Amino acid sequence: MHLSRPSFQTPFPDDETIRKAGHADGLAGLPAGSSYEPGPFERSILAAGESRISEVYVQTAEKLARFEGKTSNLANAYSSNQYRLKEALFRYKSRKDVLGRSAVIPVSHVTHWIIIILMAIGEFPLNVVVFRMFGEPELMTYVMSMTLSLTLPIIGMFLGLQVRTLVPPKIASGITIVLAPLTVLGALTALSFIRNMYVMLHAAHKLGGAADKMVYAMFAINLLIFVGAYMVSFFAHDQDAELDALHGAVLRLDKNRSRLREKLSLSISRTNAVIRAGRGSSERILSEVISKISLYRQANMASRGGAVSPPSFSKVLESPTLKKWWPEFVLPEAAESETAFSPQEDSHRVKFERRRTA
Repeated sequence: MHLSRPSFQTPFPDDETIRKAGHADGLAGLPAGSSYEPGPFERSILAAGESRISEVYVQTAEKLARFEGKTSNLANAYSSNQYRLKEALFRYKSRKDVLGRSAVIPVSHVTHWIIIILMAIGEFPLNVVVFRMFGEPELMTYVMSMTLSLTLPIIGMFLGLQVRTLVPPKIASGITIVLAPLTVLGALTALSFIRNMYVMLHAAHKLGGAADKMVYAMFAINLLIFVGAYMVSFFAHDQDAELDALHGAVLRLDKNRSRLREKLSLSISRTNAVIRAGRGSSERILSEVISKISLYRQANMASRGGAVSPPSFSKVLESPTLKKWWPEFVLPEAAESETAFSPQEDSHRVKFERRRTA
């Protein structure tokens, strides 16, 4: 982001005017040979330059007002997330040391949710077909189908979580081993039956004596969805409830850390661009001031006839406004990864540091 160069009310004198002024002041002995303060003409150039730099400072402050608040808020949120992530990592490692193992989660949480959603979507049209074969009203068909397609996967998911984390591992594995083949076998039989009945009858009112079998078929298919959700949820969590909760917390905080860091990095870049642009404009003005004062001093000394230059001519020219310029923001360091985390390392709240430019 670039600052537009404003229109200043106090222009710098041209080089010819500066030479004439330096020559005249040199003949008049201004500034005095023992003076540590610049002469009137030199002060006027310094004042004009400082006025220009002050105007750039005001412009930069107005631009920063739109960015700095957002950057500070993001930095505070990022720092808080860093603190909570380090605490979660410490507790997670401590729990791993107690158990002597890492979290065992065969199915990722993302895959787990995708399968649950696909089950719910697939359950809906299947229930619609079955309820239509029973001759249910259209509205009731959709209501019951929607209810089943939502509740069965959700209940199965929570049951799988509870069995995985609360039931002893051997018993939980036994339940899963027994349920899986029986449910799949029953569901395959039901699907075959429904397919044959649908091909033969094509309408719900023709079911007749096959209604009881249809009830069984519908039950078996719903059981498949239920146990499928149960199985996915079962394998998407660790057997230890505390380790599983800490693992999930670390993943969430790390994901949130990445999101906040990306936003903070962008906001810091924009803020620093404004700071650098304003500083660059001010430094160019100061450079122009130094150039013109050097021209004045050369003309002044040329008219003094070899006299010793006043102490004020040895003074380094600086801008008070530039000295108080804003430092740049620096992106805080990221929290340690799980593998690199060490409980002996500092786990204090990460502060939002700012680096002064050289």
